[in-house]
Amino acid sequence: MNKKGFGAFTFFGIMISVMIWIGFTQLLGPVSDQTAEARSVSQLDCGNTSISIGVKATCVIVDWTLFGWAGAIIATIIFTAGGGLIDSQLRKKQQ
Repeated sequence: MNKKGFGAFTFFGIMISVMIWIGFTQLLGPVSDQTAEARSVSQLDCGNTSISIGVKATCVIVDWTLFGWAGAIIATIIFTAGGGLIDSQLRKKQQ
């Protein structure tokens, strides 16, 4: 791949990453609101100490959902932005 094509591929990856980041920041508020709603007294009642083990496990999973979702989005951004660099290194090794 020539330098011009490499630059365009890297720029495209960065632009896709920025679009993913904007979507992530826009969805962060509603996702955290839904997580709080799921943990509330009217739903799972995670603040109650006398709930069953299954409900406690569900509360832990709900707590980790936002972190896991954010981690997946950030990993996608890193892989998308770095795709051009990895691709160029692999092409160099093949030649």
